[in-house]
Amino acid sequence: MFRHTLLLALFAASASAQTLPSTSTAADSALTVAPAPAGRTAADTVRALHRLFAKRRKVGNVLTIGAVAADLTAAGVSAAAEERSQRTASTGSSGYGWGPGPFTIGFGGYAVIYGVIAAPVMGVGIQQLIAYGPKREAKIVAQYEANRQLPAKIRRQLRPYLR
Repeated sequence: MFRHTLLLALFAASASAQTLPSTSTAADSALTVAPAPAGRTAADTVRALHRLFAKRRKVGNVLTIGAVAADLTAAGVSAAAEERSQRTASTGSSGYGWGPGPFTIGFGGYAVIYGVIAAPVMGVGIQQLIAYGPKREAKIVAQYEANRQLPAKIRRQLRPYLR
């Protein structure tokens, strides 16, 4: 955000310098740069850690619950369509007089089929829930408060939260 503001200020200054009469000096059109933000405190870092872990747990919940819901919904729709096609075939409304097929998959079979497809998404969601669980959050916060050190991965992931 700061870079965008600085870039915009540079463009505005160069545009205003072009419209000023030639009698203006360089000191008149000098940019004023905002002072650097104050140093971050340990409380800021701990607050950012809590936000990071809460967001990752939320993503894990959405992925896991979404994959399970999509699995069950697709299985229900497929089972209903199969049942409807069997009823249509057994009544002879198709015009060919065929009966039901040799076997039916049913809701459970479709749930397994779609579950295999949804398993990678559920796996990522469960991994997020495990990796960013409350116990690990408490452990990392305690470690940070004790020696002001964070694991490299967590430090890298915190950067957007500390801006």
